[in-house]
Amino acid sequence: MRVAGAVAETLAAHGVSCLFGVLGDGNLPILDALVHEHGADYVAAAREDGAVLMADGYARAGGRLGVATVTHGPALTNAVTALTEAARAGTPLLLVAADTPPGDLRNPQAIDQEDVVRPTGAGFQQAHSAASAAADTALAIRRAYTERRPIVLNIPTPLLGLEAGELPGTFRQDAPPAPAPRAEEVARVAGALAAAERPVIVAGRGAAGARAELVALGERTGALLATTLKAKGFFAGEPYDVGVCGGFATRIGRELIRGSDLLLAVGAGLNAFTTDGGRMLAGRPVIVHNDVRPEAFDVWTPADLRILGDAGAFAAMLAGAAGPKTGWRTEETARWLAASGYATEHPDGSDETGLDPHTVVAALERMVPRRRTLVVEGGHAALSEPCRGLSVPDPSGFVFPVNFGSIGLGLASAIGAATARPDRVTLAVTGDGALMMSLAELDTAVRRGLRLVVVVMNDGAFGYEYHNMLHRGMDVGLSLIPRPDFAALARAFGAEAVTVRTPAELDALEELVSDPSGPVLVDARLTRAVRTRWFAEHENGLDPADPDFDPRYR
Repeated sequence: MRVAGAVAETLAAHGVSCLFGVLGDGNLPILDALVHEHGADYVAAAREDGAVLMADGYARAGGRLGVATVTHGPALTNAVTALTEAARAGTPLLLVAADTPPGDLRNPQAIDQEDVVRPTGAGFQQAHSAASAAADTALAIRRAYTERRPIVLNIPTPLLGLEAGELPGTFRQDAPPAPAPRAEEVARVAGALAAAERPVIVAGRGAAGARAELVALGERTGALLATTLKAKGFFAGEPYDVGVCGGFATRIGRELIRGSDLLLAVGAGLNAFTTDGGRMLAGRPVIVHNDVRPEAFDVWTPADLRILGDAGAFAAMLAGAAGPKTGWRTEETARWLAASGYATEHPDGSDETGLDPHTVVAALERMVPRRRTLVVEGGHAALSEPCRGLSVPDPSGFVFPVNFGSIGLGLASAIGAATARPDRVTLAVTGDGALMMSLAELDTAVRRGLRLVVVVMNDGAFGYEYHNMLHRGMDVGLSLIPRPDFAALARAFGAEAVTVRTPAELDALEELVSDPSGPVLVDARLTRAVRTRWFAEHENGLDPADPDFDPRYR
């Protein structure tokens, strides 16, 4: 068997049945073998960064290894931003990259590919020889899982046609058991809970698998339930779930969490985003931190009590040790939560120039099925309000490709997520500037017939910069960029599309977005007269508790 076939067979043996890529002379032998001999589903992207982002979104939404493939040189450099995003998100991902023949200095695509990969935070696995190529492939897969980051498998093209060595065994992802919490430490936390009247549990991604135990603990101790942004949806459906803790909290969630006297963080890093720069700790709560990694403690927020051990075991032990209390779980709290909601937080600020972004988000929450995958893009209107106002059924339903602070990554990530979860409608919220960076991938979505709703928060500007410049008294003209007719462009690609400018036109979208049979694009024309609440608070330094804070953003 040749190396190209051995690499393909190793990938298939490890369960790779779908991959994303851009074809080139360096990777086509592997791809051909994987598709035609092993039946893999190949999603052809428009660009290499799109392919990696699709694999990233696929892994995040589907809970499986994401796999992408590119050829050499500029194909790899095109993928650098996407690799960095996936590395910072901790996504298990394999990028199979061809490389030019070693020592071929005349090849215009020759570049030191390891040097290209290193700054992204991804790992690099060289295929050293024809004899080791299949084993190197298996090792790259193992590393992607165990290191929880992208690994670039670098295969020089001269190896592909050589006779391969023996095929390796398959890697099984057997996570080592987490340490059990110490009973005396749990007892100290139980004592702190006995003294608390208003506890809140904040679950992060490290609490995965412990939902039932944490829900039971909340019921026992009267605690509110909240999550980090990346664990959004973890407590969906629970009556005392107040949503995200941090800068993207709802108004009622913010008020309740800030009034708590004990904060129990489980598998959550308590970074500056989760604590909102310390503002979520305004009530000076006792901070209890549980994690399986000792190095996670006190990195961002010092804890009063630290408990090393498995989240589920800790929650179960604590529920057994803690006495029953009413805590936050009163009729008054239930009434507050029932009367509050994103749709009631913001009076509609739409005007003759366009829609209020808060109104757009509230309408999407009503119209798009709740069993959804939500992909949120960076930018002024596309980032904060969808994070605050759009719900998801579980953490896998929330894909957040903003770990590198880039825009333009949302559409490709959504294509990967929609491929992984065809049973759900995928809702991607992007900005007009961001969409211009990734517009070509609409073709990929149409070719695949994905159940994808793309909503463009279109203010005809780089909105974040517009409001920043406006606040600073600068010339906002530099941020204004007239956009093309996105709906017409989407129809040219073969998608359904509509432009909406008024609340009435927005409300008429329900049939179109509730059960799409293929990609749908909604060009939501926004007014620039409205700053999002998050922007007003975080970028302009305003506090919703301040009596001078604009009521529109409370």
